Amino acid sequence: MIVVHPEVYRQYAAGRNRFTLVLERRFSDSFQIEPPSRYEAWDTVTAEPGQSLTDVLRVSVPQESDVLVVAHDDRLLTAPAIEVGPHRTVATLRAGTGPLALDQLRGLVGTLEKTNPHALGLTSTVLSEACAEAGGLTIEETLTGAVAKVTFAEPTWSRTDTGAFTPGAVQCALAGSQRLDLESASTSVVGQIAVKGWCVVRTRVPDTARCSEIFDKLSGLSHYPLVLTVENGMVADIKATESGSATAATALADLLSEDPGHAVVTGLEFGLNPDAPRMPFNCEANAVSTGRAVASAHVLLGSLPRTEFQLVLDCSTSSVMALGGTTPIAGVGTATAPAPRRRMNRVIAANCGCH
Repeated sequence: MIVVHPEVYRQYAAGRNRFTLVLERRFSDSFQIEPPSRYEAWDTVTAEPGQSLTDVLRVSVPQESDVLVVAHDDRLLTAPAIEVGPHRTVATLRAGTGPLALDQLRGLVGTLEKTNPHALGLTSTVLSEACAEAGGLTIEETLTGAVAKVTFAEPTWSRTDTGAFTPGAVQCALAGSQRLDLESASTSVVGQIAVKGWCVVRTRVPDTARCSEIFDKLSGLSHYPLVLTVENGMVADIKATESGSATAATALADLLSEDPGHAVVTGLEFGLNPDAPRMPFNCEANAVSTGRAVASAHVLLGSLPRTEFQLVLDCSTSSVMALGGTTPIAGVGTATAPAPRRRMNRVIAANCGCH
């Protein structure tokens, strides 16, 4: 049984008196709500097969509610803002499939409990200030020798998500990211970028079957790197450094040939959430997780809704530094050193019970 603790979710603003957990039918027997003193009323709504989130909101969820949706069906993960209304706060968790789906959901629900919007805001501020002082960035990967340079007059942030849920629209519950826009006229990206790690495939269309197909073909990147050669802000060449990433290289090349818009490097997205796990399915946790770093780095290809897909490719083995600098501000080299273990000397004496 997965227990939901609305009491501890700091992402929802104070002031609402009702909490509603919306579950896809397949998960209805696997969740329960720990009664919260924060809300006067709380309930669980089960979405029947074929229902959309719009259907559920219209019939089963009162206004002035904080809502958490857990589902795999895409129809339950999005709804027009007009259906949400100005007084409901709706956040969604995408579930995976297979025998580990519930274990994965348990980890994602745990992430919600641990996520601290204030701490994410502080990390975002530090990163913004570091980029503002940098005058540009270097993305460097030691094993492949890949080095890329990003130059800009000043950094332009096109998205900052520090975890505070807002009413009026459906939002992903897995928060903690900041996106540097790389499409402005004063910005250039050139060089080689090594991508490795679990990716995210975003799409502009409701049916994500193709999305999942692309993700599966790119899953080899979780173990093997791919090197992208970037010229004038576009991917000009794709090289699999090991046989394990050959399928990913082919899938990416096919997608770029279908629509050259997918070859445009549109952003550098930083993950800020140290409590988010990386998942072996198409999940936003892969974009917001810091991994072992203070902040993770991901290169974005394509831009919704101009392109059908947007790829969030992890640079888990790369360091991001100020242009001309040597100190990483994101990625490898920014991990906080673990606290040293206190060594306990073993003492053997006549009154010691260990001998």
